[in-house]
Amino acid sequence: MINLINVEKRYGTRVLFEAVNLRLDPGKRYGIVGANGAGKSTMLRLITGEETADGGEIATPSRLKLGTLNQDHFAFEEVPIMNVVMQGKKALADAFDEKERLYDDPDADPNRFAELEEIIADHDGYAAEARIGEMLEGLGIPNEKHMQPMSVLSGGYKLRVLLAQCLFGEPDALLLDEPTNHLDIYSIRWLENYLVSSRAVVVVISHDREFLNAVCTHVIDVDYSTAKLYTGNYDEFLDQKALDEEMRAIETEKREKRIDELNQFVTRFKAKASKARQASSKAKQIERMEKDIEAPRYSSRIAPAIKFTPIRPSGKRVIEVTDLCKSFGDKQVLNNLNFEIYRNDKVAILGPNGVGKSTLLKILMGELEASGGEAVWGHETYPQYFSQDHSEALEKKTSLYEWLYSFAPAEPIGAIRGILGQMLFSGDDVHKQTTALSGGEAARLVIAKLILLKGNVLVLDEPTNHLDMEAIEALVDAVREFEGTVLLVSHNRYVVDKLATKILEIRPEGVDIFDGSYSEFLDKVGSDYLTYQVDLRAEQKNRQAEKKQKKNDRKGGDSQVDRKAYNAEAKPLIKKSQELEQKIAGLEEKLDAVKDLFSDPNYFVKADPAEVREKDAEKRALEAELQQEYEAWEAVNLEVEAVKAKHGVDQG
Repeated sequence: MINLINVEKRYGTRVLFEAVNLRLDPGKRYGIVGANGAGKSTMLRLITGEETADGGEIATPSRLKLGTLNQDHFAFEEVPIMNVVMQGKKALADAFDEKERLYDDPDADPNRFAELEEIIADHDGYAAEARIGEMLEGLGIPNEKHMQPMSVLSGGYKLRVLLAQCLFGEPDALLLDEPTNHLDIYSIRWLENYLVSSRAVVVVISHDREFLNAVCTHVIDVDYSTAKLYTGNYDEFLDQKALDEEMRAIETEKREKRIDELNQFVTRFKAKASKARQASSKAKQIERMEKDIEAPRYSSRIAPAIKFTPIRPSGKRVIEVTDLCKSFGDKQVLNNLNFEIYRNDKVAILGPNGVGKSTLLKILMGELEASGGEAVWGHETYPQYFSQDHSEALEKKTSLYEWLYSFAPAEPIGAIRGILGQMLFSGDDVHKQTTALSGGEAARLVIAKLILLKGNVLVLDEPTNHLDMEAIEALVDAVREFEGTVLLVSHNRYVVDKLATKILEIRPEGVDIFDGSYSEFLDKVGSDYLTYQVDLRAEQKNRQAEKKQKKNDRKGGDSQVDRKAYNAEAKPLIKKSQELEQKIAGLEEKLDAVKDLFSDPNYFVKADPAEVREKDAEKRALEAELQQEYEAWEAVNLEVEAVKAKHGVDQG
């Protein structure tokens, strides 16, 4: 476990948080939420030891293995992707490397080979490549690239490899800062499933509401210059926090009312001799109450004021796309797209990963040339673009004010500063250099540009990636109220559900437009690109169809004979499977007990070294026995499936 005891952190005179008391337990998953700049990432760095607290203590077991996302992918450019992930267990990676070197050394010590084999066995090394392959596939990196150097991947995919490296290390505590930013929806769902099944302490920072709802068992709210723990997912946290705010307001009102009543008594009777003693007593009571009242804490949550006002309405037809194609070398990304978008449509562009959604937006905005066909903007259209890689478009070595002013030099200073103020850049913030901006600040600055230029078409590519929850809500409200046309690419289901009035579905063979919301699209079409579970439902439907076909192909009499034969052959196997399940449950309970003992930092101080060695040996023996029982259980169940197939029994 990880304990934060009266932790505080300051930057100069600014208090990020103080009096933070948290206990983070294995098997629980904590989402850290709060406004940009409230101190979420700082709290993670305090836990990892990258920063030091200004007060209090962070207590962790001495052998606790922390897992964090390595950001330095440049160190692995020429290393095969498989080997990069293997570095998550450095002892295992080093053992494989040394073993390879010893093969070429005629004078190699045979005893060293045995030692290396023991290290590899301890880490289940010969199953490592299969596990790494599953991770990489789950994160969207195809099998054919696994032995290629890291340099073949783009920046976002390199970070996926480093995420796999972190997960492969099987840390006791997994600390992830915005892990979904560079993932597509399928990889996000894979990560959700992985984290939910993890027994580690999991701590994540994310602005993805659906991700937090799917993963979190607890929420740590960094606000009011402290951090408070809530039980439940993000939606449940919002309900609890709203209740807290209501109770806070009631208590403040009651306290102020009581002080006011006492003040009135003192004022009225202090001059009367008969009431003087009571008045003096009341005055002392007021003094005590005021001393007991803490200095007011203020919420760090501030929403930007976003309002998009088009300079004028566009023509009825906003854009017409005809036979549009795009290829990169031999790879065709967009194939023969034909569609039209009309005034006031709010269109969500969906499709499987890699189908070319962002590429389409870049072509529409003139940042890429089409390989064939054309896209023609309609009469009086003024499109404005929020690019997924918008931070690269920010001019370097300039201030926020200068950058925004460069797009509208005729605008008065007050108008420019007013828009920056709406986006929470006030005072000296407007002179901050663009190179010093965080991801959320850079996103807000680009939104300020959209407000300033008053386009009547907003082209938005993943606009919520770096925004905090308050900014996301403000952006969603502003886009809903916008009296213009919107083209949106987003993996955030909440955002798409709130905004889309039409769905443009891109598929490898072309494109379809559905007139309706995302929920209506799901009901009628069923292609859910934003929820992993729907793919499972589709697979289930396919399996049910196959079962039905098998039933139709079998004859009634034969089915009865097959069922009896199946029961005779399968019954002992099923019984064996159930026995193994019970045994596994017992072993897991014993292993959890040892792990709980080891998670207590005081245990290693108090316990005799011989006892520690004995418990460690017990832990390893239990893990080895569990692995054997898992393999036996899998083998028995494969036999059951084979018997089902042999006798034509439904495999459900």
